[in-house]
Amino acid sequence: MRQCLLCLLKLNKKFPALSDILKVKVGTKYVWENRVKRQTLLVHLLEEVYGIKLNFQAFSFYPNRLYFGMPLSFDRAYARKARPFWKKIEKIFEKNRWKVFSAFSYANPDVEPPQKFTSFEDVGFGYAQLLLSELVLMDVNRPSHGVGRQIELSSFQPLIGFSKGAVSRMVKGRPGSLILKYKKGDELLKILFDISKRKSFRAEPFYIKKCSKHSLPAVFKGKQCLNCFFKDFS
Repeated sequence: MRQCLLCLLKLNKKFPALSDILKVKVGTKYVWENRVKRQTLLVHLLEEVYGIKLNFQAFSFYPNRLYFGMPLSFDRAYARKARPFWKKIEKIFEKNRWKVFSAFSYANPDVEPPQKFTSFEDVGFGYAQLLLSELVLMDVNRPSHGVGRQIELSSFQPLIGFSKGAVSRMVKGRPGSLILKYKKGDELLKILFDISKRKSFRAEPFYIKKCSKHSLPAVFKGKQCLNCFFKDFS
């Protein structure tokens, strides 16, 4: 942990936005400090796995940035059919001043991994943009190795998933997640609009915190536990 703290001090000089992130408070608590420390440890592990030095940006993240992941490879017919709906979700977050990185807009499931990893971006679109995002949104309507991997890697980030059908216990049991059940698309769009709308990231940051009404850490937006607020949809 001492090494992690020393790394954070260096990052403050090379990545000025980190200073603002570490100052975000809800009440008297700095709500993003632990996430940055833990993500730093995760990034060091990824460096060891891939044998490269990752970009300094990977050690922190950007407020108002959303990573939107979805199943692209397993069920191509579903991906084609869902694309117009995914675009509607993008527009909702963009309307509420989020910068959205959607896998379906950037990632090509048919592209092979690079022969040599030399940069943060080479590790893959999902890894890079996932770690740089304040909030993670996942379509879990279909089984997907890619989505599962991203859910695992985003363990220190608040996650919101959505599905019309049953979701595995491993997904539902991930700490810091809210899995929304819905019947109609318009119903989900309204919920996501309410979630994405806020005064500012300083007033209502998204973070993971223990709630007395849940056995696992929950997703918080400012002082509000979203798992409690949307309990009828989860």
